[in-house]
Amino acid sequence: MHRYLPRIHLIRHLEGDTRSESTNNIERTTITFEETSFIAVTAYQNHRITSLKIESNPFAKGFRECELDDPRILPFLLPIYGLALPFKNS
Repeated sequence: MHRYLPRIHLIRHLEGDTRSESTNNIERTTITFEETSFIAVTAYQNHRITSLKIESNPFAKGFRECELDDPRILPFLLPIYGLALPFKNS
């Protein structure tokens, strides 16, 4: 896990200055707020949360073993997500 601290960079740009000038004369300030620090979660310990994240992410198709329409996965999802069986016409 990594701790992140967002930063705001302020660069003063005076009228008439060009970007080709030396960067040594540019006024810069970086501001951080400790209250905004956070730790990103990269590995979920709960397999139910992992499954939910994969199923709700349209870009995680490679992590899906099968689609929700697959009858093999429906019994697994029923107790976890409280899904109801769809009505079928016989």
